[in-house]
Amino acid sequence: MIQWTLNGFCLEYDFRALVITGVETAEVAARSKWPILAQGEINLHLGVALFDWPFVFTPTRIITERQQLIEGEAVFDWLMEGCYRMPRSEVFSVDAHGKEAQVFARDIDIEESPIALYGSGTWIVSLIEIDPALNAEVQRLDRAELPDRFGKALKGYQAGPMIDWTKQAKQWIGAR
Repeated sequence: MIQWTLNGFCLEYDFRALVITGVETAEVAARSKWPILAQGEINLHLGVALFDWPFVFTPTRIITERQQLIEGEAVFDWLMEGCYRMPRSEVFSVDAHGKEAQVFARDIDIEESPIALYGSGTWIVSLIEIDPALNAEVQRLDRAELPDRFGKALKGYQAGPMIDWTKQAKQWIGAR
């Protein structure tokens, strides 16, 4: 499983969430009025988006249509390159409820994948670094600043502590 640990607050919005880091995060999290899912050390891992409920899945191994076994980090490489060429391949691991599960490759939305997950079912869509110098402004961060493989999985922003959460929610939680 590909993991990354960071410090901050994880703010929940339905089955999706965002993580805020930087200074004044406790005040910003309280001002957002979103439920705080986690604070302190937040362990994220890579998963994939599914076309249907429960929408997220954490793959660890694949048995392809040709009976080839793929495990570890190579799972994500194979999914990005061969998922739709062998749609009946079986993908195994943990579903959004934390249970062992299996899906077919055709059930995976490769255009939205990979995704960052907290726990087994919360899709982290954005990472927001709070910067007091920005006051109420928001700037997009270059994905190159994120760890390997998380660059595609997360949108990155810098935001001032006085942002309008209602206005920004659609941009942060919406489509990449």
